[in-house]
Amino acid sequence: MQEKTLIEGCKQQDRRAQKALYDLYASKMLGLCRRYLSDRADAEDALLNGFYNALSQIQTYEGSGSFEGWSRRIMVNECLMALRQRLR
Repeated sequence: MQEKTLIEGCKQQDRRAQKALYDLYASKMLGLCRRYLSDRADAEDALLNGFYNALSQIQTYEGSGSFEGWSRRIMVNECLMALRQRLR
């Protein structure tokens, strides 16, 4: 499926579209999380939390920019929150 079709499916709460979108971007986003969080378990937690946030807020994605960039920003924010919690 194409990315645009997957995003529309995710906006309609289609579980198969959500899984396909996760499969499409999970490896890239895990690499991003690993750059911020050296522990693999922490990076995987940030990845899952980031995807949860992205899929729950996908209605706010307007399609004007790339979805990868939009979701990347969410993942970076999730990693930064994990780092802040570790400092406390």
